[in-house]
Amino acid sequence: MGVNDHSAASKLSLETFQDIFGKVEPGVLIDSYEEAQGSGRGDNYTATLYRIQLTGHRICSADEDKKQIWEKSVICKRLPENIARREAYKSDKLFRNEVEFYTNIIPELIKFQRTRIADTFQAIPKCYLARQDLLIMEDLRTRGFKMPDRKNGLSIDEVKCVLKEVATLHSLSLAYKFQNPNQFENLKNRIKEGIFCSSNELWYKNYYEQLTNNAINMVSDILPSDSKYIHAMKDFIASPSFFSKMIEIVHTESPLSAICHGDCWANNFLFKYNSDGDLQEVCLVDFQLIRYSSVALDIANLLYCCTSKSMRDEHLCSFIKHYTTELYNSLKVLCKLPEFLDTEEKLETQFASELKSYGKFAFGLALDIIPISTCASEDAPDLYLVSRTDSTSGAPELNFPPNDLCRQKMSDVLIDMVDGGML
Repeated sequence: MGVNDHSAASKLSLETFQDIFGKVEPGVLIDSYEEAQGSGRGDNYTATLYRIQLTGHRICSADEDKKQIWEKSVICKRLPENIARREAYKSDKLFRNEVEFYTNIIPELIKFQRTRIADTFQAIPKCYLARQDLLIMEDLRTRGFKMPDRKNGLSIDEVKCVLKEVATLHSLSLAYKFQNPNQFENLKNRIKEGIFCSSNELWYKNYYEQLTNNAINMVSDILPSDSKYIHAMKDFIASPSFFSKMIEIVHTESPLSAICHGDCWANNFLFKYNSDGDLQEVCLVDFQLIRYSSVALDIANLLYCCTSKSMRDEHLCSFIKHYTTELYNSLKVLCKLPEFLDTEEKLETQFASELKSYGKFAFGLALDIIPISTCASEDAPDLYLVSRTDSTSGAPELNFPPNDLCRQKMSDVLIDMVDGGML
């Protein structure tokens, strides 16, 4: 085995893989598998990823004595072995959300899409198995996909590519809701809010108090303490009301409420480029934080936590226009639009209203995302290291030492949020 976590590896077996791929590719017999870490430190926090290299052979139907070598690489996503870490990251609930996404939600939405158009949503990995403690998915690396550098943020082309696919995902949910309101109600009820719910408020109290204090200290190193920006930030993230405000934003029903990705930041996008370095496509991964909320939450997270201020200064309006155009065009094909969205201008107006009302949610997420995205890998927790003495009983500690990049990015997001009327 490639990893010392033998107890985790024991959950997998040749029989598991044979059962899966014997059905997917009849005639394949799997002989062995090798396991290695599937992500680096700082790339994933609520689950552990392993890359599994399967080796076997295929029996030729024309000549049963003739065998062809067969190989496949897959990604296995598992709950952290350590119970305390699973508790700290609320991993069980989040893992169930992703299982629901792959087993019920996305199959139903794509089934609905097929009744309208031939080309269906493809910007997610194939999922071969989804159960309460294990996901087995295709290894996107074998198709040439790679994760961007989280410190650098996304390029203009990458942002537009993600916006297009997120718009398609949002449109599937919205169109299904407009056409099948009763069935949609059952579908959305399969999702449980993973973080911002009242049952988590006491659990995360100390965690978010520390995060908000860190943010205030960081931004105060960049901006004058009596500036409108500092006042606006303190008004929003002041404890103990901050977590309640985030809960309210998440659970507020809006005309553009849909089943959203919930965690739109750089680590959850994998990009594929051609030999000339031109961007070809993107795959969205990690659906543990899916939620029913305004689509503006996903877009605010993407635009404010994954781009630089200079990029937003020049391209924010065109990014938003790109998203609303893609969303409108997709909705037109999928359903009869309600009157309040039956022109692109109406959709733009509604989205702008929701972005202004709920966009500050992205600043709440930035308290986590920016320190994570700017830290060095060696400073991130190592979820592959299993410690039997780890008895952590509280919320996670992801409070990395601040650095200059973190201070500047946090300040830049704050400035743009305040100047944009969101804070």
